[in-house]
Amino acid sequence: MLFTTKTEYGLRAMVALAKHGQTQPLSLAEISRREHISRPYLERLFAKLKADNLVKSSKGVGGGYLLTRAPEKISVFEVVEALEGALAVFYCMSDNQRKMTCSPEKCMTKMVWGELQKNIISTLRRFTLKDLI
Repeated sequence: MLFTTKTEYGLRAMVALAKHGQTQPLSLAEISRREHISRPYLERLFAKLKADNLVKSSKGVGGGYLLTRAPEKISVFEVVEALEGALAVFYCMSDNQRKMTCSPEKCMTKMVWGELQKNIISTLRRFTLKDLI
């Protein structure tokens, strides 16, 4: 299982926001400059982060983005899920496929995938943006 650049770049951008503080918005142009991430790509990532209520935007001169909560209140899991969608370590563990293809009687390895997924999610929930600063 590989996380995509959405997770890598999205987390870097969220950490940049967390470091910047909660008083003044940070523009995507500035995040792009600091993190060496293309602005169009950041725009797509921030649309997802905003849709999941992890960031809020302000327009106009001095506008940009702020976290919607304090960095210690936003888990890495929330960011990953906002950017990547529901986490599944194996195709049969996804919400879409679980009902159609998996049955414990037929799948001898499902227990392994379930435990792995549970541990990955638990780890991602344990870390917050504040931990990454």
